[in-house]
Amino acid sequence: MPPTAFVLSGGASLGALQVGMLHALYERRVVPDLLVATSAGALNAAFVASRPQTEATARELGHVWRELQREDIFPVSMTALLGGLCGRRDHLVSDRALRRLIGRYVDFEDLAEAAIPLHLVAFDLNEGCELLLSDGPAIDAVVAAASIPGVFPPVRLADRCLIDGGVVNNTPISHAVELGAERIYVLPTQDPGRTPARVPKGALDAAIHGLSLLIDRRLEADIAAYSQDAELIVLPARNITNVQPTSFEHTSRLIGEALYAARAFLTRADGSSPLVGRTEDAIAA
Repeated sequence: MPPTAFVLSGGASLGALQVGMLHALYERRVVPDLLVATSAGALNAAFVASRPQTEATARELGHVWRELQREDIFPVSMTALLGGLCGRRDHLVSDRALRRLIGRYVDFEDLAEAAIPLHLVAFDLNEGCELLLSDGPAIDAVVAAASIPGVFPPVRLADRCLIDGGVVNNTPISHAVELGAERIYVLPTQDPGRTPARVPKGALDAAIHGLSLLIDRRLEADIAAYSQDAELIVLPARNITNVQPTSFEHTSRLIGEALYAARAFLTRADGSSPLVGRTEDAIAA
């Protein structure tokens, strides 16, 4: 088998889609030799990197997502909002809640200790370039890869000042190719080229929506650029009701829809018989 990578995009609450995708892949005994991820995908990748690559792990990850609420990730306080608006802070949301969440579910202290090689993409503000994190403090690395600029504070790591790598490379196919992957399963949070029908009204929602439009164009370009260097399998990011990236009320539906869509896609891709199972399999308690 050629070296296989899973590439997990960012997408805030839409990272729940990747639970269904992972479940469908594990059903078919498709497992990665390495994981490359950023933003919300970094949280999912770090979770599975220290656990068996099985359906049970996907179900466990689904339980975590179903318990999440917006306040667990974006606990906006009036103090932080006023500080950001007045220029006294460089962020709107503290990363304390995010750090607690990661510390609760990531089972290794250093990225290099992950059972599946784990590579996270951040952006170094000092150097103005992408940075691939493959070792170092796990919690700091995951938080850095998920620190949406202006929303979360940058992460200081040694002499670096790091933010969410999704700003420049939200689906880091390029790094998977550089690491030697020849077959790459892409787990996006938005189908390439699909523009959401509804424009969000809230400030936080609108900021993340605008960012998602920019990074989606990069994904289209990378699929075209790297399709000659590796076999790219881009799983469908089914989001029928156009759930917004800051909405955590529809997690179970997102997981179920992604599982159903990924099963159908993988069946067509390999020409095999459909797997017997219900959409609810990935969201059952």
